[in-house]
Amino acid sequence: MNRVCVVALATASSIALMTGMASAQTAGSAQTESDAVEEVVVTGFKQMYANAAQMKRDAIQISDSISSDGLGRFPDLNVGEAMQRIPGVQINREADSRDATINLRGLPGTFARVTLNGGTFADPILDGSTPLGAFNSDIFSAITVIKSPTAADQAGGLSGNIDLRIQGALDRPEGGAAKVAVEYNELGKSWAPRGTLSYAKRFLDDRVGVFGVVAYSKEKFRRDSIFFNQYTALSPTTTPNYATRYASANPAGVLFPSDIRQGARNNEGHMVTAAGGVAYKPNDHVTFDLTGFLTRRELDGNTLDILDIDMRNSLTVIDPTGPVFSLDDGRAYVNRYSYSNASVFASMRKEPLLQQAWGVNPRLEWKNDQWKASAVGTLSKAKNHVLQTQFDVRRLPKVGGNGTSGTFFSGAGDIGDYLFTLSPDPAVVVGAGPYTYSGSGPTLVGSQGDQLIVAGSEGEARTEVKAIQGDAERFLDMGWLSSIKFGARYESNAFASDQYRTSAAGVQLQNVSSTFVTQSAYAQDFFGGAAGSYLSNWQTVNFEAMYNALRPVTVGPGQTLTRTGWINDTTNGGVIQQNFTNTDDISSAYAVANLKGDVAGRTVRASAGLRYEDTKNTIEALEFNAAKQRVTNEYVSKYHKLLPSFILAADLSDDLVLRAAGYKTYVRPQRRQVVPSTSISNTTNGYNVSFGSRDLKPYEATSYDTSLEWYNRPGGMIAIAAFQKKVRGLIGAATDKATLCPADATDLGLGRLTLNGDTCVSDILINGQPAVITASMSVNQNNPIKVSGVEFNIQQNLDFLPGFWRNFGGAFNYSYTTVSGTNANGTKAVLPGVSKNAVNVIGYYETSKFGVRAVFNYRDVYDLAAGGTFSGAARRVKARGQLDLSASYNINEKTTVSLDAFNLTDAMRTEFEGQELKPRRVDYDGRTFQFAIRTSF
Repeated sequence: MNRVCVVALATASSIALMTGMASAQTAGSAQTESDAVEEVVVTGFKQMYANAAQMKRDAIQISDSISSDGLGRFPDLNVGEAMQRIPGVQINREADSRDATINLRGLPGTFARVTLNGGTFADPILDGSTPLGAFNSDIFSAITVIKSPTAADQAGGLSGNIDLRIQGALDRPEGGAAKVAVEYNELGKSWAPRGTLSYAKRFLDDRVGVFGVVAYSKEKFRRDSIFFNQYTALSPTTTPNYATRYASANPAGVLFPSDIRQGARNNEGHMVTAAGGVAYKPNDHVTFDLTGFLTRRELDGNTLDILDIDMRNSLTVIDPTGPVFSLDDGRAYVNRYSYSNASVFASMRKEPLLQQAWGVNPRLEWKNDQWKASAVGTLSKAKNHVLQTQFDVRRLPKVGGNGTSGTFFSGAGDIGDYLFTLSPDPAVVVGAGPYTYSGSGPTLVGSQGDQLIVAGSEGEARTEVKAIQGDAERFLDMGWLSSIKFGARYESNAFASDQYRTSAAGVQLQNVSSTFVTQSAYAQDFFGGAAGSYLSNWQTVNFEAMYNALRPVTVGPGQTLTRTGWINDTTNGGVIQQNFTNTDDISSAYAVANLKGDVAGRTVRASAGLRYEDTKNTIEALEFNAAKQRVTNEYVSKYHKLLPSFILAADLSDDLVLRAAGYKTYVRPQRRQVVPSTSISNTTNGYNVSFGSRDLKPYEATSYDTSLEWYNRPGGMIAIAAFQKKVRGLIGAATDKATLCPADATDLGLGRLTLNGDTCVSDILINGQPAVITASMSVNQNNPIKVSGVEFNIQQNLDFLPGFWRNFGGAFNYSYTTVSGTNANGTKAVLPGVSKNAVNVIGYYETSKFGVRAVFNYRDVYDLAAGGTFSGAARRVKARGQLDLSASYNINEKTTVSLDAFNLTDAMRTEFEGQELKPRRVDYDGRTFQFAIRTSF
């Protein structure tokens, strides 16, 4: 971090120094400045940053924006990567398949509201936040992060609103453009074509406009991972000379990495994103606009190949070959050893993914000198579908040994020193049959104890949004009161969740054969060679051979098939909890007083408003009744929110703006976090109960923001912002005994419950003893937390300098975020997925013929959530820096070629627990390059 801070400080100081020079020169020779600006190119990177600065200055809210570069593109890998250039935005790289989810202002992505042209739409979510990777950025003209929303903005964004903007038909320049591109991923040496076509036209003296844009991309990329899934204690019985080597010095035991997995996730498919619209302006007072979009991302070729060496079996022999060391947790560890008689699993999983959404927004506007009124409608649908089919071939330890042996070294925090060997070669074989099935679950067992696994799951979420909104604004000349704006809205937001889990029931056991195992395609180029001496003796499952041999399944009495053709495992309580519908019917109204006046000769603007929202929430959930029969139950709840807001923007001088804001916001919990169904499973002495959490209420926050912005010259800006959010109602684990042990649980088939000390027991007897009830439940916590932060931003072009220096420009931004408060269990709250320090350093050089931009993004170590949104994290992610480069060359006035390079630093993502000497996961994506040629017509 020290080196990065020095570089960042030097960069910021250099830009600030140049800013001062620019301001002085602007004051001294305004006419020269004006003449110089006319000659400077403003169609590429420079235009992109100038547009962003202008959008920030024009808005009354505290906001930040990015815009396309004038070449119809965001020069980044996806929308999420582009957004992380904004202060306060951080991308979640733990998300697989380039989903590009983000965090905003110290809060998870589910706390932000994503809108389209200021209105709602159905976003293709499943378990997390909006996957911005499901949209091709070519359809968007700009993206604005509204950090301090007014009462007129859409509610539901506790951390802010992310507005994706599609330019309207009458606002676009006429003409068309075509882009053809290709992407190359160094890891896997894969190529993928892509292209974009757009056209806009106006008719009837610019009274009618139409536009359309469609973007296609083939996706073919890979992520390799090494998982250190478990750390367990050395066995005193199987570890050679354990008593003399370890027992006396380490009475609490010695931990070692006991479950190591190498995995290669291959993502393959395509994405089509389109937008179009028509606008009609019959006169100067009336405008009708219809805009629609469609995106479909289908990664039907997704696979995950895993080689798992598991040393946790009591028959496995571990012989440490490295020294014992201690970590801050007070435990003793070894990370280098030899082993024998290990469990060796080959696993192949097909995981096709579908993310799609579409929406249409008709808008009618009427205005004159005194009034402005509009009506907007929304119809939008989305789907997110994830499927997994898993086949494993497992070689298990035997009493006399299974013939496996090898050596291991974790790398001690440096994956370049990682070492893993395994013999014999091949190590994974299909054990002797015949194979039998126990009647439940995913496991087939061979005659010598080896196993085959037939498992999988299917999850789908469907969202439908219908809304209508009316707004009106009356312009006034009443001193400070410049206008009154008011409106009303009705929205129906329906979410349906399905979940299934497959079993091995009914498979064709007689067809088990040795053809189920083959050599892994990733054995020779895993991690691009960056993972030291990784395990290359890697066998995997021949998926097609196993799939064809075990099907079709035989359907027994009472059994049903999933949509993938396997027997549905209806005994899995965790799965049944995810089968429900959740609908919000929202009625809202707002009023805003817009103020404008002069104080000491300086303009002051303000917005004071109040928004009221009334919500009826209806949940239909699939549950088991007391007779263990599946039934559908309906639950209805209502709540309302009053959301005041006040925003002030004062022009302290012609180029200095001070903003301040105070407001209340709220966000509804992620739908799949509101698990409505109660799940019950058997234990050896009772029952484990996971109570449904259908009574969870939205989180609320009271926020205060301020910013000071100096627009020192055209396209230039220096800004500093500070914010504080007091968040209430976060979800945590219930601790109230009466809640977890209700007196009457007969409707759940658990009888009557009482507390015996701290233990909940039932009047139902198991083996002559009262059944012990172990219960859990999610509830809204009473403990508030406080999220605070500072954001600093400089951007400048240097066109005031002589010669080639005037073609340079750059930007620097820094975000600092902290959290204070405690969870219900007394532990300190943390910021999951959010770095305390994040830096972007951007530099570009641009002439009339070509432009080059370099972007370095750095974020320091951050926590991952364990057990709850703000619970103390069991894992942390190592600090990471990434360098991206973009270049473009204008062949002529209409044709441009560009080259984008991402992750030139070849950075990895590393998870660890406590200290880096205890790694938990390392991800490697490699470098990505995109070459494109674009022409306009």
